Order: sequence, then C-alpha cells, then structure tokens
Amino acid sequence: MVVLQIQQLNGFVSYISRSRTSRGRGRRASTTVCVQTQVAPSRTQRIMEKLAVGGEAGGAGGAYSYNALKRLDNIWSNICTQPQGPQETQQIVSRVSGLSQDYGMGNNLVGTFDIALCGGTLGIFLATALCAKGLRVAVVERNAIKGRDQEWNISRKEMKELTEVGVLTEEEIEDVIAAKFNPNRCGFENLGDIWVEDILNLGVSPARLVETVKRRFVSLGGVILEDCSLSSITIYDDLAVMQLSKGDILSSRLVIDAMGNFSPILKQIKGGRKPDGMCLVVGSCAHGFKENSSSDVIYSSSSVTKVADANVQLFWEAFPAGSGPLDRTTYMFTYTEPQSTSPSLEDLLEEYWKLMPKYQGVSLDELEILRVVYGIFPTYKNSPLQAAFDRVLQFGDASGIQSPVSFGGFGSLTRHLGRLSNGIYEAIDGDLLDSDSLSKLNPYMPNLSASWLFQRAMSAKQKLDVSPSFTNELLHVNFSCMQRLGDPVLRPFLQDVIQFGPLAKTLGLVMLNKPQIIPSIFKQVGIPVLLDWSVHFFMLGLYTFLSAYIDPVIRPSLEELPLKTKFQWKRRLEAWKYGAGLDYEL
Repeated sequence: MVVLQIQQLNGFVSYISRSRTSRGRGRRASTTVCVQTQVAPSRTQRIMEKLAVGGEAGGAGGAYSYNALKRLDNIWSNICTQPQGPQETQQIVSRVSGLSQDYGMGNNLVGTFDIALCGGTLGIFLATALCAKGLRVAVVERNAIKGRDQEWNISRKEMKELTEVGVLTEEEIEDVIAAKFNPNRCGFENLGDIWVEDILNLGVSPARLVETVKRRFVSLGGVILEDCSLSSITIYDDLAVMQLSKGDILSSRLVIDAMGNFSPILKQIKGGRKPDGMCLVVGSCAHGFKENSSSDVIYSSSSVTKVADANVQLFWEAFPAGSGPLDRTTYMFTYTEPQSTSPSLEDLLEEYWKLMPKYQGVSLDELEILRVVYGIFPTYKNSPLQAAFDRVLQFGDASGIQSPVSFGGFGSLTRHLGRLSNGIYEAIDGDLLDSDSLSKLNPYMPNLSASWLFQRAMSAKQKLDVSPSFTNELLHVNFSCMQRLGDPVLRPFLQDVIQFGPLAKTLGLVMLNKPQIIPSIFKQVGIPVLLDWSVHFFMLGLYTFLSAYIDPVIRPSLEELPLKTKFQWKRRLEAWKYGAGLDYEL
C-alpha cells in the first residue's frame, strides 16, 4: 500500500511516502522517505518582506507587514467558513443588580469617570468633544493611540465639522492636511468619465491628526490608559466597572465601545453572527508616478472577473499622497458575501499587482513601493446597532453607522460627531443611561438602510444571470443621470449621503433613459432585497417630510417637556434629519 501525504508548512511542501508494510510474526516493517521542496513565495510576500514596517498603528488599515496580512486573512477565512446563525462567544459584559459599593472593587481602582471609552484611534475624537463639554473622560487603548502613516482621504466640509465640536481649530486643520488635489474622477470601463471638484480631495495625515487631538484631550483633563486592553465589564445600578488586562479597575457612568468592527462587545451582542456583506480592500502607496494631480473617487476598468475561485467586480480609487509629488496611493476593492469561495486578501493583492500598472499607465518596475495596505470591512443589514446593555453604547464602526458602500469610518465619524457628543452629554447630565435611552443615540436611519441595495448591486454573483458588464452599465447610467441633475444630486451621493429627492429624481431619469436595464436589476439583487429596499425608500420619504414640516412645529415646545421626554424627542428629531440626509449642506 502506498500513501502520499502533502503538507504545506512555512513555505515548504513535504512529501511523505510510506510503503511496503509486511505482516508476519507480528512484525511491521516500513520505509519513510521525506523530500522537502520549497514553494516560491508569492509576489505579494516578496514585495512586502522588503518593506520597513515601523509606524504601524491600531485600527483598520494601520498594519503593513506580511505577517499582519496573513493574520487578517486567517480572520477573514474563519468568517467565510463560519456557519450561519449565532455562535458561542465570550461574555464580556454582564449585569449585576445592586450598587457597585455593595460588591467592592479592590485596591486597583484607577479612578471613576463620567465616561470610559474603549478604542482610541478614532475614539479620541469623541472623547475630546466630550471633554470639551466638561465631562470627565478616560480612554483605554490596547496599543498606543496614534494614527497610521497612510493618509485618510476626506473633503474639507467634513474636516470643518471637527472645529464645530471643539476638537480642532482652523489652523490645526491646515496643519494636518498633507495633500490637496483636483479634479476627481468617476469612470466605468470605457463608458465615459465624470469629473467633479472637491470630493475626497484632501489627504489628511492620521499621524499628525490623532497626535494633535490627543494633545487637546490631555490638555482638557482627559486621562489615557495605553497598552491596556479590556477584559470585562460589570454593569451595576449606579456604575459600569471595567476590569483591564493588567489587573487595573476603572469605573464610569457610561462605557463607549469604539473598538471597531471586531469589538468583543459587538461580537457578544450579535451572538457571533457572520456579517451580511464585506468590503475587501487592498492597495499600495508608491513613488514614481509622473501623472499625479487628480484623483479617482471610483473607477472600474473591467467587468466581472475571476479571482481565485470567485467572481468579483473590482473597483479602484487613487489619490496623490502627501509624502512627495511623485507618490500616489491606489486602492482596489470589491464587495462580497462571506462564503467559502471568497478570495483572500493575498489573492486580491496578486491580482492588484497585475492590474494596477495598466490602470495607472505605469510599469511596476518604475515604482518604489512604500507601503502595502489592506483591510476587511464587515457590514450588517440591521445597522446602526441598538444599545443592548444599560451604560454601554457603541460608537463609530462598532455601531455600524458607516455606509455599507464605504470602507473606513472617518467620514461618518465627522458627520455624526456633533449629534452624538450633544446627545451623550444630555444622557449623562440627565442620568438617562438605560439601554432604551441609549438606543435613541443610534436610531434607525432609512438612508443608511437604503444603501444596502447599492452594495448588493455592486457585488458579483457567483452564478451570473446578468451580463458581466451589468454593474458598470448600471453605475454609469446612474452617475450620468446624477450629473445631468446637477450638484445637489451628485455631490451628496459621492459623500455617502442618500436623500429622498435626489434619489427619486435619479431613479426616474434612469428608467426614462435606460428602461431595458430594469429586468437585470431584478435578477442581480433579487425580489426580496428590492421589496425590503422599497420599505426603506418609503421611510426615507417619510423622514424627509417629518424633518421638513413636522420638526419646525414640535421643536419650539421641547423645553416645556419633562427631562426624559425632551431627551427622547430631541433624539427623534435628529433621527428624522440625519436619517433623511438633511444634515448635509452643499
């Protein structure tokens, strides 16, 4: 009998052959021959292992090493193979009846605060806004609070929102802007380009930005606990008590979970359920681009293609980098459902190295790769996430407040920072920290739910029943119609703000201009998704009406209401406004 086993370990393939088993007199003879053949490393591995990776930071996209890529790919693989339905998860948060003093907290109490915020890379922005209102705030971060080297791309309007809540000054905004560029392109596979100005046209240095905000936070009296992770939270009637990894204890009236998409608290609330969708992103920042004055907000250079065993629709973004006039960042991303055939990030990077030179009109040999970037961004249909516990609130990516068609939550953070900091302050001031009151801070928003249709339309199905070029054709006709309708329609959409009037006008014009695409839409997204979306579209219209016509009638009488009722109605008016996208101003 001959048995051949193949094992891949650390870049080697071991061939183990066992043969000639003889029986007789109780003796067993065998011969084992081992031959090791080294497997050639992938292009991604060769490129990444040559790069210096100092300056890695926490948060999405903050790591650049090949080892970190493999760790993230392992997480992604586990998500893909995870069965549907709830899974057993670690219970981070527990509820105990009674007052905290009845149980005792030992001698390791760091302090008692109004707010303890877990997750500092983006959480430091909210923490600073709350500190500016006079609250006592502590930030717990498992690493160091610092921004990554790779820039965040954003529009000036969104940056100005940081000044309105006291997080930055106008001068500090100018200091953290590393790059400015115009015009900005949207294009789809030889169907024509649409050019806009001032959309995601700033490259902001996260390293400088986070450091500036961190200094402001400390100057306002904020407390930072770095290299210290959360172990557990016990909720009492009067306080939330946090057990930290080094044995320290911290108590607060409210815990804010800003630990991102993979927060252990978020995992407990969702019962370990796998995400409904995923945005996979890979890319690089490289030196050597001679044409480097404009950006791509979204660009598709091909129809549905095969990567590994999966059909994918690939999209691109490209921005000049602030590190030098010849430095440019290019991202390639795709939307998918987590399933066993989904490509790995390394698979996508191998495709990226093949396609990027043609996309940017430059040879890979002419470029010096400075960084390789990558990330996975899960999305859930039921977002934002309602508060599941008293005294615990999700914020940022952990709350699901970001659009399902965007990757990274910095833009949504700036948009909602004023609303959330005011609401949290009022919740603390009025002692309205039960789960029902806190849920009013992360309310249902129909414009966010309506975005789900766009992610589904931009995701390639594994069994194609529409043309491989369908997504590009659909996006091109939509963008062309929005361009014809002008800036009030196009610009909000490009900044992930869905509004009823612009959306209705665009859909109407698409049906008039290209009615033959409608049957393909039904095939691509499916009847159940369209029916679900219709409900959110109706609610989007209703919220628009309520915010425009009912809000002005109710608002003058709010101050006469009891404290809790006033808090609830103020949050309801905000939900109408933000849920209809009416917070957006040109």
